[in-house]
Amino acid sequence: MFYRVSKSLMVATAGIALASMGSAAMADVLVTRSSGAIAREHPRGSRLDDGEVIRLRAGDRLTVLGRSGTRQYSRPGRYTIGARLRVATGGITTQGQNGIARTGVSRGLPSIAPISAANRTVSQMDIDQSGAFCMLEDAPVSLWRSNASQAAEVTVTRVADGAAMTVQFAAGDFSVGWPENFGATNGAYVISTEPSATTQITIVDVAADTSDALALGSELLSNGCEVQLEAFTANYDTAEPEDG
Repeated sequence: MFYRVSKSLMVATAGIALASMGSAAMADVLVTRSSGAIAREHPRGSRLDDGEVIRLRAGDRLTVLGRSGTRQYSRPGRYTIGARLRVATGGITTQGQNGIARTGVSRGLPSIAPISAANRTVSQMDIDQSGAFCMLEDAPVSLWRSNASQAAEVTVTRVADGAAMTVQFAAGDFSVGWPENFGATNGAYVISTEPSATTQITIVDVAADTSDALALGSELLSNGCEVQLEAFTANYDTAEPEDG
């Protein structure tokens, strides 16, 4: 015997299915830091789902990035990834210093302006650290330094053709925009700061949805843009589990 399924029922069923899929996608998180025994089970770069239970032992630390911010797990105990969180009293660790906890929900990229000497944004190129730099679409690149106590002259040389530019940092300036007449393109650059500091940064052109924290974090991690990933998670909402 055959039954005719009404169009309204089909639409309703499809809607429930899509809503369920959307809920699961929103719950997906990316492991950005993992140390201790937990690192064997959930290594850096792995994904966790809503409802998944993790168990931390003494010495274990786990930091995950989701669409609502970062979550830190550092105390022994069992935790459900989708459980209620509280805003952390200290932000994600950056070079041994606690960052500033953020409240509310971040939307898209953080502000381009530097917040402090220890806080840069994902589109600011840290000229003090060598490595890969992911150039994001519609996110102007700027040069950032950790010490703004004095004026400085910085020379950026493109390795491929030897072309170079010089920018001036005034005392008190942490960030200077990348000159428009010296296009930032894929490839290696040598950055020289007087009197003798030198770093090498390789620009990688990345197409990522900057309004999606999880997608952006995944792109930064997969392309080896470690300095930017550290900045992004430090500036993004940080929380820790309420019960451990």
